[in-house]
Formats: sequence, structure tokens, C-alpha cells
Amino acid sequence: MKRLKKLFSSYWFNSLLIVGLAVLVLYLTLQNNSAEVLQMLKNADRGWLILVAAMVIGIRLLNGLAIKWECNLSFPQYTWLQGVVNAFTGGFFNEITPSATGGQFAQVYIFRKQGIPASSAAGVLWMNFILYQSTMVGSVFLLILLRFHHFYATYSQFFLIVILGFIVNSAVIVGLWAMGRFPKFYTWVCTTGVMIGSKLHLIKDKDKAIDSLNKQLDRFGREVDILRHHKEKIPQVVSTHLLRLMLYYAIPYFCAKALHMPVDISALLDVLALSSFVSMVTSFVPLPGASGGSEAVFVLMFSTIFGRNHVSAVMLIWRFMTYYFDMALGGIVFLIARNQKDVPTMQERIE
Repeated sequence: MKRLKKLFSSYWFNSLLIVGLAVLVLYLTLQNNSAEVLQMLKNADRGWLILVAAMVIGIRLLNGLAIKWECNLSFPQYTWLQGVVNAFTGGFFNEITPSATGGQFAQVYIFRKQGIPASSAAGVLWMNFILYQSTMVGSVFLLILLRFHHFYATYSQFFLIVILGFIVNSAVIVGLWAMGRFPKFYTWVCTTGVMIGSKLHLIKDKDKAIDSLNKQLDRFGREVDILRHHKEKIPQVVSTHLLRLMLYYAIPYFCAKALHMPVDISALLDVLALSSFVSMVTSFVPLPGASGGSEAVFVLMFSTIFGRNHVSAVMLIWRFMTYYFDMALGGIVFLIARNQKDVPTMQERIE
């Protein structure tokens, strides 16, 4: 909770940073062809824009459904609406904090208000992260295989960063699954790392760090055991994460349709692949919502599909919908949820 309070204290700073970067990006985007871009935005098809907005909301609804299914393994009374509130809250705080570091702390807070103990909430978030990350890595790997030669030739200057991002994310997943398979080995590796960090004065309290590590490993082990005993839930949750990823990756295509651009359905696969590559590259940007980096990488990568004169307009709609619109919805949901009466946990009911 202390870290959560610290997060709240930096809210205005992060908000001002986001606004400042948004103004800068808007200025850089419109400085050369502002009249054409503004005219395209003015004539945008409202029907397609509504569809894009619905897709953004649908992504959070699907995440809420995945959270519900994962919670129901231990808490059958947990509802989809509660999962949706948690999903929007996590998204909001991920978007206003550097490197998306605030989402899980805020989700634990919401879980606690919904009657889920913090220890169980952390376990659910572990499970959700593992399955989502595994699904993302698998989908990106498939998209890379399908369009490797084309994109490597076209985006050679960025493709190495894409591959690096893919390797890092894959390593995280392999490491997490290995933790469940070889817990003693990972305990030894991590404890050794803490000892080295202490000697290098990177870690102040060695005993506290080791105790925290042991708790995390124990919690992770319990979640792996839960998954082993409920294997039938894994395809269900993974398919939900896959659908939300495909919706997110497809959004630039429908933004282009909203701008009356002649994009054929055959371009959808390239859009899916490029969107996943943008996500891989911008995962290294340590700013709230990867502000600045996301817009620049999007324009550079999608210019070959949408053209240099039109890609800026597509980017502005894409960025507004997937970031600012989504963030605004998340903020509203969190403010409503924060003011709701706390649901007592099972232990509190017994006491």
C-alpha cells in the first residue's frame, strides 16, 4: 500500500508529462502537412470511429473476463463486472506510470476492495501475466514467421530491435515457466543474485530482499499448481487473451478505413504484424504509455502501408483511441470503484 500511495503522489507529475509529450507529438506531426491531416480527420467516418472505440472497450471487457475466470478458481463469487473494473484500473495506472509499473499495485488495491485478499490477488495477477505474456509471445512469433522476409527487407533498421524485444519477452516467459519446473534451482540463482547485489551495495537489506523473493517464489509456485489442476481453463483464458491481442493489433486498419483510405482486407495481416512489432519496440521506452516513442515508431513502420502523407492522420486516431480514450475510461472507472464500499474478505467475515 505504501508503494500505491507513492504512485498516487506522482499522479500529477505523470499527467503533466503525458500532456506535454502529447502536445509535442501533435506539433511535430502537424508541422509539415497540418492542413491535409486536419481535413482528413474532419472528414473521418463516424461509424468506423465508433467501431474502433468499441474495439478498445472490448479489449478491456475480454481482459476482465480472463480475470474473472482466473479468480473463479478460488473465488467462485467473483463476477465479470468486477473483473472489468479491475482490468480498466490496471490499464489506467499502466498508462500513467513509467514502464507500466503501477498497474498491478492498483489492481491489488481494487481486488482488496472487492473482497479478494492481497495475497490471493497477487497470485491471480501472476497467473494473468503468465498466460497473457505467453499468448503475446506466441502470436508475435507466428506473425514474424509469416512475414519475416518482407519486414526484414523493409524495416531492417528496426527489425533487430523487434527481434530483441521478442527475445526479452520470450526469456521472461521461459524463465517464469522454469521457475515452476525447477523451483530449487531458481531459488539458488535468485538468492545468489541478491548476495551479489548486496556486496555491490545495490541492495540495502539483504535479508528483506531474500524474504521477499522467497514469498514471490512461493506465491508463483502456488499459481503454477492451480494451473496444473485446472488445465481445462488454460485454453479458455489463452483464447481470450489472443482475441484481445488481435483486436488491438487490428485497430490501425480500421483507423485507416475511418479516414476513407483504400486499404484492402489483404493488408490486414501486415497491419497485425506491424502493430505487434510496434509493441515490441516501444516496450523499451521508459515513459508513461511509451509517449513519444509509440507515435514515432508507428509513423516510421506504417508509412509503407498508409503512405507518408496519410500515416500521421492514422497515427493520431490510433493513439487517441488506444491511449487517451482508454486512459480516460480507466480513470473514470477507477474513481467510481475507489468510492465504492469495501467488500469484506472471507477471513474478515469469519472474524
